[in-house]
Amino acid sequence: MKKIKNIILIALIIISSACQNKKQEKTETKELKVTVDEQFNKLFHRDSEGATGADGSISVPLQDGSSVFMMGDSFLDEVKNNQRDSTTKMINNTFIVVNPEQTDAKTLFKGQYVDPESFVIPENDPGKFYWPGHGFVRDSVFHFFMSRFWIPGTGMWGFEFLSTDYFRYSWPEFEKKSVEPFKYTLQNNVHWGHAVLDEDNYIYIYGSCAEEDNICKAHVCRTTLTDDKMLDLKNVQFFDGSTWNSDPVTTEPMKGITSNISEQFSVFKYQDAYVLLSQQRGIGAGEIYTYTSENSYGPWKNKQMIYRTKEFEKDSDIITYNAMAHPQYIKNGELLISYNVNSLKTSRVFENVNYYRPVFLRVPMKMIVEESDGLKTKMKAE
Repeated sequence: MKKIKNIILIALIIISSACQNKKQEKTETKELKVTVDEQFNKLFHRDSEGATGADGSISVPLQDGSSVFMMGDSFLDEVKNNQRDSTTKMINNTFIVVNPEQTDAKTLFKGQYVDPESFVIPENDPGKFYWPGHGFVRDSVFHFFMSRFWIPGTGMWGFEFLSTDYFRYSWPEFEKKSVEPFKYTLQNNVHWGHAVLDEDNYIYIYGSCAEEDNICKAHVCRTTLTDDKMLDLKNVQFFDGSTWNSDPVTTEPMKGITSNISEQFSVFKYQDAYVLLSQQRGIGAGEIYTYTSENSYGPWKNKQMIYRTKEFEKDSDIITYNAMAHPQYIKNGELLISYNVNSLKTSRVFENVNYYRPVFLRVPMKMIVEESDGLKTKMKAE
């Protein structure tokens, strides 16, 4: 009888321990949630003395611990009672520099605050304008891509993509040193420059390409820096799905990405893993996905939906798009991401400024890479 009692006692202990473990697992899973980053929202939701609304939000870390956020269409005029005047001028791009302490943000633009002009303007090409791509900084030179557009039609979707240009600016002065076309866009129809990865001897340049049925795929090419600190645009290699070669028309989409890639997306390295982040493409799509890989060019795996935006569900006029990652701000194991908010009815971005401002979130990296699909990435305190 005593033996039976001992067996029952041991069984109860095991069951109790298992329940405790399950309870602990539930608690740990529950703690892995996406949260709003109020600090960054405050930096980008200002009411005067800078950009009061913009999209894009493509960031590049600078050498002093600050970052430049390259923004698309921007408003700078004063905001009153959460509204902007209907005559407020919109310009096509601004740069916002966030200081190392992340307590202040300075907007770079041309002209005067009361009558601003875009920070980067196509030379000798009237009627054309730039929206930002991505870039990197090396040896006090800021390298970045800009996409040239024009508006042949009318309405919200009347713009048309023309070409990609490669810029070099001095840092910290942000003065132009050179600009030249990235000619390969016109040869293979890939919209290059949306993401850039500076790693070892190569600069990896990512792009998107719309195929049949409006399905968009991600591509990658690579090159090196010349002795005079410029991208070697004469010796670019394109990934054809299995290897690298110099023929731009052989480029093929990176493998493993099953979502409809957004026009702009992010690629970065975190410890031993490469991470690709993209929002599902399309009006009303709010799903933000990540993929991981052991290589910068894929194949990509471990697809995770890390967040779904809620704006369109609540109001079918309000859309979200082009989520971006900002890995230089990983803190306490959490990745800073942003997505853009806009309205299908232009008047509403004047009536409520929050309908045209980026939203910043914190995503636990454990939701993305820890022991993902065989990567066995080790987490460490940030």
